[in-house]
Amino acid sequence: MSSPFTIRPATLSTSDDALLIDFQESQIPWLSANGGAGQWGTESIRTARPESSAKTKAWVEKSQRQSPWSSGDWCRAFIAESTSDGTPVAGLVLEDRAAGYVKAVLPGQVEGDPFVYLTYLISNREAGQKAKGVGRALIAFAREEARKVGVRRLCLDCYRGNERKLVK
Repeated sequence: MSSPFTIRPATLSTSDDALLIDFQESQIPWLSANGGAGQWGTESIRTARPESSAKTKAWVEKSQRQSPWSSGDWCRAFIAESTSDGTPVAGLVLEDRAAGYVKAVLPGQVEGDPFVYLTYLISNREAGQKAKGVGRALIAFAREEARKVGVRRLCLDCYRGNERKLVK
């Protein structure tokens, strides 16, 4: 059975850095309507967090460099598209280290046992049913990317606020 998604490397030439923010923007109304405004707020990401554009651009630039795992600068960014019509349905960013706030909670994790950190996994809420199953597909894809660089662990974190309603 063929996959309902095509997963391709993110590029600056196709403005995928902006697309990653568009995906995040698409989630704000839903989060707000479901009591999850504490995660990203209620305003446009571009307005509330103007540094987000530079951050997503840096991820895509690093990914395009294709630095080897051992470089200390490894990052891979991807876009998943619907195979039925090419609609962008989700984005994924993988890195060779956890975010700073994670290191503060779990010191020593990087040095003791290497892992690929799933930095960013977000769907395009506007894609509707076309995005169904894309999270599972991207996590499987991320596991394969980790395997390619010889790493056995894939780590991530999740927003815990909103009385954990987002994970129930």
